[in-house]
Amino acid sequence: MSDDIQDTKNALLQALGSADMDLERIATLTDQLVHLDPDAMRFAVDARHIHRLGFELVGKQETALSELIKNAYDADATQVAIFFSDFDQPGGRLTVSDDGHGMSEQAIRNTWMRLSTGDKEENPLSPLFCRSRAGRKGIGRFAVERLGTRLTLETRISGNPEGTRVFFDWDAAYRHGSALTRIANRIERFAKPVEESGTSLYIDDLRDRWTVKQFERVWKSVLLLQPPFKVARKHRGQDSETPSQPDPGFSVEINGRTGEQEAEELSLEKNFLAHRASTIRGKIDKDGNAFFFVDSDKTELHDQQQDDFLYSLIGELEFEASYFIYDSEYISGVSVRTAQKIGVAYGGIRIYRDGFRVLPYGEPHDDWLQLAYDVARRNILVPANNSSFFGHLDLSSTNNPLFEETSGREGLIENEAYEELQKFVRRCVEWAVKRIASARGRKETASQKDFSPRPRKPSEATQELLDELADVSINMGAEPAIAETVHRLKDVKEEQERFEAEGEVREEEHIRYEEMLRILASLGISIAVFGHEVTGAITQVRVAINGVEDALKKIEKSNKDDIAGLLETARGAVDSLSELGGYVVDLVDQSKAKNKNEVALHAAINRFIDHFKAHLDARGVVFEIEISPPYLRTVPMHRSEIDSVLFNFLTNALKSMERANSHARKIRVTAHSQDGFAVVGFQDTGAGVAEAIRTRIFDAFFTTSHYSADEIVGPGAGLGLKIVSDIAAANGGFARLSDPDPGYACRLEFGVPLAQGQRSK
Repeated sequence: MSDDIQDTKNALLQALGSADMDLERIATLTDQLVHLDPDAMRFAVDARHIHRLGFELVGKQETALSELIKNAYDADATQVAIFFSDFDQPGGRLTVSDDGHGMSEQAIRNTWMRLSTGDKEENPLSPLFCRSRAGRKGIGRFAVERLGTRLTLETRISGNPEGTRVFFDWDAAYRHGSALTRIANRIERFAKPVEESGTSLYIDDLRDRWTVKQFERVWKSVLLLQPPFKVARKHRGQDSETPSQPDPGFSVEINGRTGEQEAEELSLEKNFLAHRASTIRGKIDKDGNAFFFVDSDKTELHDQQQDDFLYSLIGELEFEASYFIYDSEYISGVSVRTAQKIGVAYGGIRIYRDGFRVLPYGEPHDDWLQLAYDVARRNILVPANNSSFFGHLDLSSTNNPLFEETSGREGLIENEAYEELQKFVRRCVEWAVKRIASARGRKETASQKDFSPRPRKPSEATQELLDELADVSINMGAEPAIAETVHRLKDVKEEQERFEAEGEVREEEHIRYEEMLRILASLGISIAVFGHEVTGAITQVRVAINGVEDALKKIEKSNKDDIAGLLETARGAVDSLSELGGYVVDLVDQSKAKNKNEVALHAAINRFIDHFKAHLDARGVVFEIEISPPYLRTVPMHRSEIDSVLFNFLTNALKSMERANSHARKIRVTAHSQDGFAVVGFQDTGAGVAEAIRTRIFDAFFTTSHYSADEIVGPGAGLGLKIVSDIAAANGGFARLSDPDPGYACRLEFGVPLAQGQRSK
């Protein structure tokens, strides 16, 4: 070993002392000498590693081309010209030219030729326009190797009379067995105008044969590198950094065709997005507070809500999506089938980082928000597939520093910040589509602003056409063709009327079915509560019985009192279980009865409160009841409906007090007669109802709470007060929000007509 070292050292000294130094030989001897170091070992990189990185880090042609365009963007280019020649056969040529600031020879050696350089991390903003750098992984050199077998890198910087060319022959020079540091790439200098700047990449012997369809897909990929919808581009540099010139923008041209021309033809905004059902927006401020917005001219819905979750990892962010309902009621000017095809091909919520598209988010088969999953399993019952949305969100390296792309530039690293992002967008979208679903319903209360008039029956439209034809026949004479058309339309009208009559019968059956569902839902709630209470009672019985068994093993006269106490506890638990069982049996019997009966509110309310007393006592809730007159009775209705109303009022009050973190938890229940109605009032000391949402609390799916650990309260589905409103409407009554008494924050009222014999009292 020592002889080898000495021989190599002597050869190196001789090469260094030569008047005409052979740099190639000096490099070879230096590598050999370092490799023979007896005190240390060093990594060596095989030259073919460049090829492996090209295909593993940049798997797709579109990704490779995107990286080259991003490099031009980072170099403060205002335009990039891409030209393919002979792309429809193997061995074609690709030229990528930009007008950016170019590279000096030193920059080529220290940055472009150095793998995994930290230059862009150390200098996150471009020097001229202070753009947030898009190509942060330094894999542009691998992208060109992925696309072709040879590269000529030609670059020019302003103020220098010479430009620089570097020649790379990836397949011939970068072979297995050669050290990467030993590959010499020929350099050439050429004269140029002093003011000229920019970089050109000439990629020869393209590896892939490009068909016209593949070329179109590349063009689509390039076009969508930046948001396809109009997005205001803002300077996101640090406060201390200001661009030396205003950013004039960035355009791409392929084979002489500009992005603006292609975008005009394929413009979603111009040809399709105008048919959106609504616009959904989400925003996170600098403190992590999130706000949701939905605007729909078609349903006259303009709403907003603050999320109750604090997003601490994302940073400032905004996103926007166009929401589509593929129905002829909402789609005009284009067929529903065509609209659906566009939705499948282009729909989704895309992610952009520093203005550039991050794949695969928003691709047809990507379900990063789990929307398609939940729609398929009917966890969401409203239109909410990926194809229903055309949206984007724009991440910034400065405002959202915790988001990084994977090494392959085809996805974000799924860290906690990414999980927060998923949660934010999903909650915003789900809230908005449920609000729109509510706005599309029938009018149920006088305060509902989003009511749409009943559409005309088909037979009415046909009759209108018959009337018009009658006028024509009068003015022009009853020509045979008109008479025949009138005769056929009359047949159509008769068929329509038969169909409508059958539909009305089905609707009446559906109403009765909904009524039964409400009864069964109320029954299910009571059974669930019963099961919870029974579990506690049985536990007490088991503990007491175990105690008796232990005491019997060592019975003495002095222990008789202990045994008697244990047995008394067991008897009490069994009695409690029997009482609960009797309550449920009675409730089931009442629910099975087809006939409705008048409900005595005094008995119903007191029975309900007694049923939940243990649960409420454990949570420090004080109840106050006032029923006047005590004999107050309702019109005939199912008793379980009253239980459902009280239960939903109770859960609403508990959630409100939990949300407000109330120390004095009080609930006041009243019942009185007013204008021929029996009115049940429910008041609590919770958070109250904000003015902005007072008219919406009885809407379906509207909720201000997402989850509660309380086994009685449960999760907020936005249906509780809707059920109360439905029960009131079904019995000729009302549900409303009223002014609370002093000391209380909220008062909800449920009113149904008084029993027939009490209306004159």
